[in-house]
Amino acid sequence: MNRPLVKYSILVGTFIIGISLFSWVWGYCRIFVEPGNMLVITSRFGSDNPNPQVYTVVDKGVKGIQREVLGEGRHFYNPLSHDRSTRPVAIDIGPLKIGIVESQWGTPLPEGDFLADYGQRGVMKEVLKPGRHRINPYAYKVIIEDTVVIEPGFVGCVTAQWGTDPDPGKLSVPGQRGIQENVLQPGIYYLNPRAFKVDAVEVGYRNIDFGDVEFPSRDGFPIRLDMSVIWGIQPRNVPTIVDNFGSVEDVVTKIIKPQVQSICRIEGSKYGAKEFIEGKTREKFQTTFTAELERVYTERYLDVLKALVRNIEVPEAVRLPIQQAKIAAEEQMTKKEQRNTQDVLNELEELKADVVKGEREVDAQTDRLVASIRAEGERAIANLQALKEVEVSVTNRKIAGVLADKDMTLGQADATVKGLSARAAADRLRVMAEAIGGGATYANYEFVRRLPDDFEIRMRYAGEGTLWTDAGSQDSLREAATLRILKQQYPTAQESKPER
Repeated sequence: MNRPLVKYSILVGTFIIGISLFSWVWGYCRIFVEPGNMLVITSRFGSDNPNPQVYTVVDKGVKGIQREVLGEGRHFYNPLSHDRSTRPVAIDIGPLKIGIVESQWGTPLPEGDFLADYGQRGVMKEVLKPGRHRINPYAYKVIIEDTVVIEPGFVGCVTAQWGTDPDPGKLSVPGQRGIQENVLQPGIYYLNPRAFKVDAVEVGYRNIDFGDVEFPSRDGFPIRLDMSVIWGIQPRNVPTIVDNFGSVEDVVTKIIKPQVQSICRIEGSKYGAKEFIEGKTREKFQTTFTAELERVYTERYLDVLKALVRNIEVPEAVRLPIQQAKIAAEEQMTKKEQRNTQDVLNELEELKADVVKGEREVDAQTDRLVASIRAEGERAIANLQALKEVEVSVTNRKIAGVLADKDMTLGQADATVKGLSARAAADRLRVMAEAIGGGATYANYEFVRRLPDDFEIRMRYAGEGTLWTDAGSQDSLREAATLRILKQQYPTAQESKPER
């Protein structure tokens, strides 16, 4: 046996089988689900359905319609063993909507129950919220309804349709059936309407008018009232009110109107017909009526803000004589007030005349006072001017004396400076004369100093009778030579003048 050939044949066979399987899987088993669709699988193989009447859909491994549906994308199922069908995703729940799910498969509900859990046939407790959902049409049926929306100014009174019974005389809590003790605040709630009933109840104060309230007075006359009652409901009292009386319309019909009629008859019969015409009695009746109405409403969990009596109609037989008497009294009071007004006007005219007279007197006194003040001011100004001139003269004299003292001081200083300068010059001459050798020597020095710098002395012998014969001794020549030497050594020592 040729082993390489066997290996090659096995390899080729394996490759052909792999290609065949790949072609089968990719070409026949592959199924692509487009967006917006879903895939429902029905298995032809597997264990038998134990109860086809109950389980219309099955789990994996059981023959029949598979409960789970597949979403968009690529899936691989053998067409020989599975039936494959694509369906559009029809369950698209919009805003403010919910989907109520009714299960088409599962065990029947126990007696008395009407909401199903998973695995039971019937309406499911949980609802579908807004969005797109893949629901197996063979397993579930979906009913779209509105969500519960509580507007501002309202609360939601919730009545549970299922659960255990609450304690007698009490409101229910979560898990119990009946009116719940807690209300829903304004907002959006995804509640199953098969499980909960929600009544939106307006809270706060509202006004109700009564135009037909009639009752007999103490003396038997019919009295008719027009009135308004401002009343309201607190959120915390809504469940109790709904539990006791029903809706808000029932509250108005059963509580508001009957109590107004009853309290008016009871309190109004305490007063006579004439008393309803007087303002104080009407105010007293309104105060008493409001207090009694508030007490009765509080016992029934209602709030009363105000009870206003707008109009009270009394029979004409009672009202007309009282009105005529009051009109006559008003006319008398009017005439009296008119007389008082005329007296006041007369007094006002007298006061005006007094005011004019007083104004004139004040003007005259003011003129006199202004003239007196002006004259006094002029005198004061003249005195101040004279004092100013005197002070100026005194100041000028002081200035003249100061200037004279200044001139005298400056003259004395100048004379002193000149004397000191002369004395310094004399001392200088004396010191220089002593330094040179005496007055005569200094005089010669000055003579020589004043000679030009290029002055030269040339001595020539000319015989008897000349300079040499009259010059005297040789000391004079020697002295002249000495002075010339001093001039050369101190050419500028004596040229400066003494400072002043």
